[in-house]
Order: sequence, then structure tokens, then C-alpha cells
Amino acid sequence: MCAMTETMRIGLLGPFQVTDGGVPKAVDGGRQRAVLAALALAAGRPVRSSALAAHVWGEDTPSARHRLHAIVNRLRQTVAPEAIRAAPGEYTLDLEPGAVDVHRFRSLVAEARNADGPAELALLEQALGLWRGDPLVDVDAEGLVVAHAPKLIEERMRAVERRADLVLEAGGHAELVPELTELTTAHPLREFLWSRLMLALHRSGRQAEALAAYQRVRTELADRLGIDPGEELQRVHRAVLRPADAPPGQATTPARALPAPAPDVPAQARAASATPAQADPSRPVPTAPRQLAADIAGFTGRADRLAELDLLLDTLLDRAAGDGPEASVAVISGPGGVGKTSLAVHWAHRVADRFPDGQLHLNLAGRPGPASADTPLMTLLLALGTPPERIPPDADGRSAELRSALAGRRVLILLDNARDADQVRPFLPGPGSLVLVTSRNRLRSLRRREGAHLMELDPFTPAESAALLRSALGPETLTGHADAIAELADLCGHLPLAVALAAERIRNTGIPLPELVEEARDDTARLDALDDGADDVRKVFDWSYRALPQREAMMFRALAAVPGPDIGAAAAAALTGTAPPAALRLLESLVDHNLLRRHRPGRYELHDLLRVYAAELAARTDGEERRLESLSRLFDWYTATGLEARFHVHPASADPGLETPRTAVPPLHFDDAPAALAWFETEHDNLIAAVGAASDAGLDRNCWQLAHVMWSHLDRCRAWPEIAVLGETGLAAARRAGDRRGEAEMLTMGANLRYLGRFEEAVTSQREALAIYQELGNRSGQASVLNNLGLIFRRMGRHDEAIDHLRRCAAIDEEVGTQGDLAISLMNLDQSYMDAGRAARAIEAAGRSLELLRGLGHVRGQGRAMETIGRAHGRLGDHDAAASWLRRAAAVFADVGDRWYQSGTLTDLGRELRAGGRGAEAEAALEQALEIADAIGDPRAADIRELLAECGDAPERVPAQRKGLAAENTDKAPGEHTAGRR
Repeated sequence: MCAMTETMRIGLLGPFQVTDGGVPKAVDGGRQRAVLAALALAAGRPVRSSALAAHVWGEDTPSARHRLHAIVNRLRQTVAPEAIRAAPGEYTLDLEPGAVDVHRFRSLVAEARNADGPAELALLEQALGLWRGDPLVDVDAEGLVVAHAPKLIEERMRAVERRADLVLEAGGHAELVPELTELTTAHPLREFLWSRLMLALHRSGRQAEALAAYQRVRTELADRLGIDPGEELQRVHRAVLRPADAPPGQATTPARALPAPAPDVPAQARAASATPAQADPSRPVPTAPRQLAADIAGFTGRADRLAELDLLLDTLLDRAAGDGPEASVAVISGPGGVGKTSLAVHWAHRVADRFPDGQLHLNLAGRPGPASADTPLMTLLLALGTPPERIPPDADGRSAELRSALAGRRVLILLDNARDADQVRPFLPGPGSLVLVTSRNRLRSLRRREGAHLMELDPFTPAESAALLRSALGPETLTGHADAIAELADLCGHLPLAVALAAERIRNTGIPLPELVEEARDDTARLDALDDGADDVRKVFDWSYRALPQREAMMFRALAAVPGPDIGAAAAAALTGTAPPAALRLLESLVDHNLLRRHRPGRYELHDLLRVYAAELAARTDGEERRLESLSRLFDWYTATGLEARFHVHPASADPGLETPRTAVPPLHFDDAPAALAWFETEHDNLIAAVGAASDAGLDRNCWQLAHVMWSHLDRCRAWPEIAVLGETGLAAARRAGDRRGEAEMLTMGANLRYLGRFEEAVTSQREALAIYQELGNRSGQASVLNNLGLIFRRMGRHDEAIDHLRRCAAIDEEVGTQGDLAISLMNLDQSYMDAGRAARAIEAAGRSLELLRGLGHVRGQGRAMETIGRAHGRLGDHDAAASWLRRAAAVFADVGDRWYQSGTLTDLGRELRAGGRGAEAEAALEQALEIADAIGDPRAADIRELLAECGDAPERVPAQRKGLAAENTDKAPGEHTAGRR
């Protein structure tokens, strides 16, 4: 072996890589990389020329062998003169196997098999550290990749799985959760990974998340393969439900067998968990959402396209009836102003009765931030009746949940203004439902991969343009002007939007048609910021704008600054500094001029082309300073109204965290919690967009205050990724502004990072917030952060630290005299005592909380306290007392309509009755629990059936200490609040 090859290294486990003595060496050309990769895979062993040719070119021909010889000569020049040896009919790479990462990986894995304990783990981690990405990822040789890459990936996954078992055995379950979460996302059908994720979650004290993981993989397997989880996964599932039954080969240590946490009740609305103001997350699925925008009045033209869509629908529904696997997708593409949305909305109304389970309408262009589908998926799931606590925190989980929600239903989903195919894919349902997409791009990859039907929409024909003008103006206006009609349509580029605006100009001003045509001929203005027919559209926009009275023109320009997809009259009033009745009149006038669209009662939106046009006008007429003043007014109004809404949703929150901004336009007031929640849901996208817009505009105070206002609403919706993003944005703004109180509030939002598995970041953020609150002397803020730290440590399984922080929180609450907060901190404390196996102390804390909640009149919270007392008595072996408390709790949940907790508490009651030898009563309680679970679509129904099936067994078969379903609600229960006291 030559000296040069002794220092050479080749990397195939990721992007192709060659180094010599640590210095990268370039290997130009895809074929050279392919030949060298094939030789490296057999390092030190000869490879037949025929095999090399077949791998690289897919055929063994004289021409291929000639090209192979030329490539080898070039490699000898670029890699090393003597690195490749030739013999008759074969080539050999003169390299030790250990110099190629593939062989080094295999050698380390083999060595690990003969080691044990820490040595085995260290060797596996060293082996896995060699991977830099997918194997052979940029090697242009299909035969070679197909022959080797799948096997290499499988070898890696086996090493990953073995390492996971070793880490679990060493007690590193908490650190393993983020890694396994990422791996199950990348490999959703690999059951072993899911089983180890469930074990890691369970042993970290996160039983409910472990059970949720089982539900996700069960859905994945059913949706993709039509099968149930295998025996190993089912055994782990049973072990999570019954900690006494450990999976094969896994010892259940006392720490690992601890029951999973019951729902956190963080400080943001800690007494809110006890009030009926909280929306019932166990609500039944509504009859059907009807979200389509209003139909287009006087719709004309597009007869051929409507017929095409009708035929497509018949085909799709026939295919669905035959259980076809294809996704049902249709894409209407075309330039701006060509009428894509009008056609889609009009056709959707025509066929709405063929989708009896609902019609959903989502404007993707108005979605702020990156391409993430997290928020729009959550919007659709909520519209379909999915309880917020059952919505997964990530886009993949939400997409799977959407498919489950649509299974067996026939729903039309209209996705307006999609940017690309990847933005659409998370929304694709199974057979039976239809996704109708509008986009300026053709989205061809949807046809290649999903079999989508693509319809490219052209401008109107001359006949269709004339028909639209006649429909809008009437025959008497156009009689005798055939040439002028044709020329006006030409000047409008036959774009429906432009033609409609031209007609509106004639109708509103009375200008004769020939005069308007003459004006259009002389107009040389250009709309440089727009594409696709911009010249024609700009002319028409100018006609419509110049016809506006001064105040309407001012409103039109101001609306360009609105960061979200739409606006209401009160917000428009705040934006412009006008009275709400006047703002409403101005908005309606813009609707009459076809410059604004009322897409829902009380909600107005600008076409995207008109928004750009209005922004140009505003920059030219009003200037940047006025735009910032308008935005600040709007954002202050959003903040003030948001604080008012939050007060109704969380009336026991002692300290809102900030003062209500003074606004010229009074904030909205709400009669009750449902009205306040409805406002948050209506303004959801606008408020998120406002945070980003405030940051971009340098309105730092507005930025962190808006993030603060959105916190509790997003927490209720389990939108933890969104909370993380808003928190980071708001924190940066508060620091730029030097606002220590704002900085502390934004750091407090970091408590929610625990739901994303980012425990250390969560702890760090709370400790930084605590230091600032101590510096400011803010005792309420200190209590809030101590509460959050207790909840974070509880999820990490650090029960003593959780108890310590929650006791300190309760002490401050008692000192400050905030009875509602004290009740909730005690509820969190009693759950931590339960986690730590200190049932007697749990009864003491829950009993005191119950007294406080009675004094506050928070009925639902009383049920939560009773339920905890009942479970604690069961832990102590007093089954009669446990049953008595659980009956009372179930009755409370029935009274307040909380069917989720009612079902779980009745299940616990059944267990305690059975453990006490009262079999008939136990069976009756379980049957009632099952009836409720089935009615609300509760995934725990299967477990209740299992308990009922066991009812003939001896009572001792069901340990009284086993975790009950009512306490399984860590990530699901309606009573969990995660945004802290704020």
C-alpha cells in the first residue's frame, strides 16, 4: 500500500467525502464519485468490471467498460496515483477497510456486540457518530444506491435501537425523549422506536404522553398499512397503563413505576381550571362546519371549468366508494386577478350538499411566519370539533390527527392561495373528502406524487369579459358600444378582477363607457411591484382609487398595513383613529367599490394585488411615520381587547402582567367566557402576525405585549411550538427596549418549552425570570415562576424539587392573599405529592385546596380536588373512602358538563369498588364510564373495555394503587393550563 493511501479516508455515510491527512480532496463528476464509492464499499477487495459498469450505468456493455476505464484513469490522477489497482476484468481500491466510514461503522458495531455495559454503549455511540446523513446521498448510481443504502440504513437503525435500550437501562430516559421523538417522526412505522419512546416518556413521569404516543403509532399503522400495533408495542402499552407489569427484559424500578403526572395547573389561570368558563374539550363533534366564504353574486363565465370540476368530483367520489388509495386533490392555478378564488368558492357552493360533513375554508396566503403547517392544521382540527387537549404539538402529529378526524367523513377543504405543494400536503385527507387548492403556481409535483388534478385558469375570453360587463352594468348602458366593450376588456387584460373594477367605476361615477376607454388608452402608469398582467391591473386600480372620496381613500391606504389576513370594523377604527361606526361605513363603501371584500359577516379582506397597490399608495402619500403610528394604535387596541378577553377566560388570574394600554377606540367588552374565546379564535392569525410585524417595525413594546396577550389562548390550544416562537420574538423585543418587566414576562413563557422536551431551556428561562422578579420586588411574578419550576421538575421526575418549588409558591400566594392562585398552587402540590408516593400529604394539600375553591365558588376545581383525594385514599388502601370521594367528584363533573373527567373518574371509581370487593357496583361504574367515553370519542374507551372484560377476575388482580384514567390527563385534560400565572 502506498504512503498516500495510508492517510486517505472516504466517507459514504452522508455526503460523499474524500480526505487525505484531514485535507478534503475534490472528486469531480457524478460518475467518478459513483465508481470510487463502489470500490470503497469493497475496500481492499477486487470488484469485477462488469459489476462496476452495471452499478454505475445500469448495463454491462463495451461502451460502459470503455467509459469505466477512462474514469479510473481520471481517479488515479485526482485521488492517488497508486490507489486503484487494475487486473484483468477487475479493479481494487488499495485501502484498509477502516479508512472507509462504512466499514469502520460495521467494525465498531461488531465490537460492541462483544462488549457489555458502558463499553458497549460507548462503542455504539462512536459508531453512530460516523453518520453525517443518508448513505450515498449524492452518489449518482441508482443500482449502487439501491443495492447498499437500504441495508446500511437498517444497520444504523438496529444500532440506534440497541443504544436506546442501553440508555434506558442506564436510567437516561429523560435525555432520550427528544432523540426518540425525532426518530419516530422520521420513521413512523418502526414500532421498536415507538415502544422505546413510550418507555422513555413513562419513566420520565410522563405517562399521558406515553399513551398519546401509542395512539399516534396506532393511527399511523392503521392509516398506512391497515394493521394494529404488534405484540411488543401492545405489551409496552399495557405496562404503561399498569406499571406493575414490566415489559420483557425491563425491570420496573420504583422510580420508573411512579404514576405519571396528573394535569399541571400552571399559574396563568390557576383558578380558571375550576371555572365553567373553560370550554368543554370533551364536546361532541359538531354536525358539520360551514366555513365557505359567501358565494359570488352574479358569477358569470367559466362554464367549461365548472363542468370540468363537476366531472372531476364524480370521478373522485366513485373512486372513494371503491376504497381507492389516492388523495382527492384538485388545483386551480393562474395569475393574480384571474378569478381562481371566485371560481373555487362558487363551485364549492354548487356542490356543498355533496359534502354533508362540512366545508372548510383556509387562506394560506394570510398565514404569517415560515412554511410551517402547525397553526392552520390546528385551525382545521378545532373547526372539526377536535378538543384542544387532543391536538398534537407538531405539524406531523396534527396532520395525522386531521386524517383521523376526516376518516369516514365527506368534507370539502378549500385551501386558498397556496405557495407550493409542500404547503398543501399536510392537509391531504383519505378517500371521500376533497381538497380544492388555488395557487399562482402550478404545483405539478402534486400530480406526480398524489395524482392531483391540475387546472390552469386563463384570463376570460372576449365573450366572457363582455358577459361580465353586461351582468354588472345592464344592457342599456352598453347598447351600441360593442367596439368600446371589446377594447375595455382588452385594456383590462381580460382579467376578471380588472373587468369587475372597471364596471364598478362606470356604475359609481356614471362616466360614459367611451370616455373611460379613452382615459384608459392614455394612462401609462405601471404597477411594477406586481406580476402577471400588472400593467392592465394597475390602470383599473387607479380608476377605482381616484373615484374614492377622501376618507375612503385614507382607509384603503391604511388597510395595506394590516399584517394579518383580515380585519373587523373596531380594529379598523383603531388603525385609522376613527370612530367604529364611521369605520364600518368606510369599509362598506370600499366593498361597494369592489376594493374590499366582506368574506364573512363583519370581516373584511383585501385581495393580495390590491394590498400591494394600497401599500404603494400609502408609502407615496402617507409615509413611514404615519404607518408606524397606525400600527401602534392597532396593536395597543389588540392588546387592550386581548386583556379584556383573557379576564373573562381566566377571571382568577391575580396579576395580568401588564397594564391595559390607553386607546382612543375603546377595547371590546365581552359578556362571558365563550364570547371572549370566540374573539381569540377569530383574531388568532391576526394576533400572531401582529407580533412579527411589531418586531419588524421596531415597535418593541407592542411586540412583547402582544405575545403576552396571546399566551393563554395558544396554551389552551396546545400550540406550544407557536408559544416558543412568540416567546423568543417577544423576549428579543423586550431586551431591545430595555424593559425588565417585559423581559421577565417573556422568560416566563419559556415554561412551555417543557412540552417540547426542552427541559433544561425551560428551567433556565424560569430561573432568569425569577432573578428579575426578585430584582423588581414582584412577589406575584416570583410565585408564578416558582409554580412553573415545580411543574417542570415534576415532568422531569425530580419530585423533591417539584414539591419544594410548589411549597414556596404556595407560601407567597398565602402571603400576598391571592386565594385563587393559592388554591391552584395547592392543586399542583397535591399532584406532586402523589407522584412522590406521599398520599397522606396529597390528601392534606387537596383538602385545603377544596376549602378555598368552595369559598371561591369554583365548582369544577372542587371536583378536581375531590378526585385527587379519592385516588390518594385508594393509594392508602382505604377503598371505601376512595369510592366515596370519587363518586362525589364524578357528580361534580357531570354537573358542569365535563364529560372527559367524568368518564375518567368513573373508571377510577370502578377500580376502587372492585378492589374493595364490590364487583356489581364496579361493573356499573365502568359501564357508565364506557358509555360516556364512546359518546365523546375518548381514546381511553378501549382500556375501559379491557377493565370490564376483567370484571370476572378476582379483585386482587387489579391493584388499587394502579394509576386511574382520570389522572391520565397530563396532556389531554381540560383543566391543564400551561402558560404560567400570566
